[in-house]
Amino acid sequence: MNKLLIGTAAAALFTVPAVAGPIAVTVGGYYNSVVYSQDVDNTDTRDVGIHNDAEIIFKGKGKTNNGLEIGFQVQLEAEGSGESDHIDENYVYVKGGFGKVEIGAENNAPYKQQVAAPKVFGWKTYDNNFKTWSSASNFDKPLMDGIDSDALKINYYTPKINGFQFAASYTPDTSDKSGDTNLYSDTGSGTSTAFGIKYSGKIGDMKVKASYGVNELDEDTGQAEAEDDAFGLSVSSGPITVGGNFQTVERAGAERDILHYGVEYKLSKASKIGFIIHDQEEDNGDELEIIAVGGSTKLGAGTTLTYSFESLEDDVDGDSEFFGVGLLLKF
Repeated sequence: MNKLLIGTAAAALFTVPAVAGPIAVTVGGYYNSVVYSQDVDNTDTRDVGIHNDAEIIFKGKGKTNNGLEIGFQVQLEAEGSGESDHIDENYVYVKGGFGKVEIGAENNAPYKQQVAAPKVFGWKTYDNNFKTWSSASNFDKPLMDGIDSDALKINYYTPKINGFQFAASYTPDTSDKSGDTNLYSDTGSGTSTAFGIKYSGKIGDMKVKASYGVNELDEDTGQAEAEDDAFGLSVSSGPITVGGNFQTVERAGAERDILHYGVEYKLSKASKIGFIIHDQEEDNGDELEIIAVGGSTKLGAGTTLTYSFESLEDDVDGDSEFFGVGLLLKF
């Protein structure tokens, strides 16, 4: 299957004719800043903390003479000098009747297909870029990026057929994010292969999205066993959206189950409220439960007011509480 995926990527790239005109480049991104009042057990913390998450995103797109779309994306971390990796995801792509091929330092295809909880507070609770939940040392994101993350890889997506889309990814070296690794050296962290399927459609008056993905580290590389399996479902009807995902994480014989779900209610076109619940259980019985309640209101000009109360109950590190108010700017 890996050879088939590589062959598909090679065929897409080597059959691309000359570009009809220059690549059009756009710049966008977001800046999310939240002020938190916090109370964390077993840790000497400040009463007030500030958390930022920001990216500047460059996108390029053009058309070849025969109508294929080619382009690139480069994401720059912009929240401050403390960020060690200023260039985040970056990749090129080719898109046509055959589907879409991405090559570069990017998340795997099933990760990008994954259906998850609604963004009640305007940001992805399942990604938790604010690190508020890192007071729980065993907290794990319910995302399929723990094996290969942003390592250099090939992603392939089929065309959508009756709402269904299949995807596959191949990562030659799960530790290589720069392309500086010796091409013919076999001293990396192993290869990984991922497969996914996503459905988007309507059942009656309800909008339905569902996804399933699996990502596995090649055991022939001598690395410890690693596999992620995730199922996601989202249903929207009128002002209500219910959604979430369940993921099983296996590492070296140990297993972790993660359930992350939520409910969103739209008060108007500009405002919504809801809650998010994160349940996590270890092989040894240790549990982590997070409950977050709040909402967001669009203020106009790409600006959203966000607010949330987040409570953690952790068998390992004790309990924590956070209350945050912030601004999310998109440009």
